[in-house]
Amino acid sequence: MKEYNLLIIEDDHLIGSLLVKILQREGYKVYWRTDGKDMLEIIKHIDLVIMDVMLPDEDGYLLTRKLKNRGLPIPVIFLSARGDMDSKLQGLEIGEEYMVKPFDPRELLLRIRKMLDSAYGTFVQILHLYIDVERKRVFNGSLHQEVLFTATERKLFFYLYENRGRILSKEHFLEYAWQLEDRNPNLIPVHIKKVRAKIQDELGKIIETIYGEGYRLNTYFKS
Repeated sequence: MKEYNLLIIEDDHLIGSLLVKILQREGYKVYWRTDGKDMLEIIKHIDLVIMDVMLPDEDGYLLTRKLKNRGLPIPVIFLSARGDMDSKLQGLEIGEEYMVKPFDPRELLLRIRKMLDSAYGTFVQILHLYIDVERKRVFNGSLHQEVLFTATERKLFFYLYENRGRILSKEHFLEYAWQLEDRNPNLIPVHIKKVRAKIQDELGKIIETIYGEGYRLNTYFKS
């Protein structure tokens, strides 16, 4: 599975340290802050935020609004000692989940898994790549970040993925991805090279060149 990066913003050191241990044991990469001062600096690496509501400076609601105002679709789970309905509704209007302290860690883990699956889909792994087939997104597990394709590169990569194990000729790519008047066979090697560079496959292990025939995306590798 993709290694997800989780950010905890919690000023209670007992709760924060406990959450770090629990989440790391589940295989998550965890960042912990006691306030939100540098949140916007590290948020680009984060897949989900666990946000305490009551914080010493800016509260969790205000910090989450900052994320939303920047158009960052990052799931947020609020943790709060306030269990009244008004507080819950206020939290749910801003974030995706609201949990009242004290809480059962098993419930938190279940909510995290469901939210990550909902937000990022299920992934297929090919070596260091994690492929979200439904949303047509690719993540580099070595760099812990999404691969930023152009529209054409994304189209070619997923055309290869959908035909994995099959050799695709230049003519296949041209018919699939280019208008008739723009079809130039010399474009294919150029775009394949760019895709390989972006997925760290310069040696052509994942996208293999079959000389004289075309290209093939591999999902099986000899050890």
